[in-house]
Amino acid sequence: MKITVDAKHAYRKWPHVEKFQNTTLRYTPSSSFPEVMEKVIGRPSIIRLFVTLDEVWDYRTDTYHWDYPIGVNPYIGDKNHYAYDWPLTVPSPVNAHIQEYLISHSAYSDEVLLNLRRYERETVDGVITYEQYERVFEKVVEYYKDLCPNITYIECCNEVELPQFGNLNMKEYYKLYKCACRGIQRLNQKHNYKMPLKIGGFGMSSGISHWSYWQEFLELLSKDENRSIDFYSMHEYHTNPQRIMEFYMRHQEIIHELKLPDLPLLMTEYGLRVGLGDAGRPTNIQNSCGEIAGMILASHCPSLKIFPWCTFHNPNQQLGRTMFILNEANEYLPTPNAHAMTMFKMLGEHELMIEEYLENKVVATIDEERICVLISNPGQAETEIELVLDKLENGSYDIHQYMVSNDLNNCLTNPSSRSLQATKELNTEVDNHKLCIYDKMIGNAFCLWTIKLHNR
Repeated sequence: MKITVDAKHAYRKWPHVEKFQNTTLRYTPSSSFPEVMEKVIGRPSIIRLFVTLDEVWDYRTDTYHWDYPIGVNPYIGDKNHYAYDWPLTVPSPVNAHIQEYLISHSAYSDEVLLNLRRYERETVDGVITYEQYERVFEKVVEYYKDLCPNITYIECCNEVELPQFGNLNMKEYYKLYKCACRGIQRLNQKHNYKMPLKIGGFGMSSGISHWSYWQEFLELLSKDENRSIDFYSMHEYHTNPQRIMEFYMRHQEIIHELKLPDLPLLMTEYGLRVGLGDAGRPTNIQNSCGEIAGMILASHCPSLKIFPWCTFHNPNQQLGRTMFILNEANEYLPTPNAHAMTMFKMLGEHELMIEEYLENKVVATIDEERICVLISNPGQAETEIELVLDKLENGSYDIHQYMVSNDLNNCLTNPSSRSLQATKELNTEVDNHKLCIYDKMIGNAFCLWTIKLHNR
């Protein structure tokens, strides 16, 4: 792989794609985690948090549990309550409660996207009424917005077309979405929030593979003269990053055809899938390598924001996707997924021109201090790297390489790996305005090169 970087041609402001992050209620960390997360991968512009309506409100007694212990199922044996993803949910390993989860994470993010889910099936099946659903949705948002004022985006439901999230069709979902919209509208009118609430959906799974659901959702919106929508949301898990661009292009095409507003498209979950079902989950190094190309590609879609899945998750279920693990000493250690976000954070403010087309596996940036080049090599094949930096100032340069692979900077294979460390440190003289670096990368590896004038 030859990479020729023009050190004098900064052609656009680099959009820091790592600024949008995810959490889960299926394995919730302690309130100390968000501070660790911020130190390692940076402060998110938006973090996605969750409230599960069936945990905060018990439909059987019409009672609210405003600080419920996360992941404790109160409906075992209740035949009227839909199973959802409860079989995959375990209590928080640190006995976290919902308020500490929300408060701690919201304190380390500029804004919060709050997803509210469950009770979809009970409402559609008539176990609870639509009026009850609307009242509960509104009351829950109001309570937690008061607790965390930077809750801004409200995502109504999550992957409702899948059996474990309700198994709804689009007409069924849209009726629930309208309940949520009315509730959010009333809250904004009532409180005149400094950071008004925004409503969107539908958190669709499977990206382009579920286009028929997306098409129907947009058609329902277009036919609704009283529609309310501030953002669109969907998910993508696949090894082919080109699907991101295809979805974005189709989405732009259809909203223009249907005369819908051109609003932010939030990919509120993103990761790799290397097969079908849970057996197809990637390894952590596979996921991090593959996500890099997808996120670089997505950086060219102005209204698209990607939320990688996930900052912290159950290692027995989603070890390949989690950015941190909790070790036996109760320390949160960054995995290769977190290192990928750290490298994105380390990139500069302006993107440099690269001569070759490299399938979005490489990005180069510059700021006042240094040049950074991020390179990913997903897949099994080893590759030779020829990195050429052209039009440099002559002088002495300090060069650092940060390589991540199955064996390097990987706490999952080496428990003593506690943070991203330089794997090579060089100093070289440039006297003809050009620097050449030769290296090898094994398959499923990625690295960041930093190049800085000595003593700058």
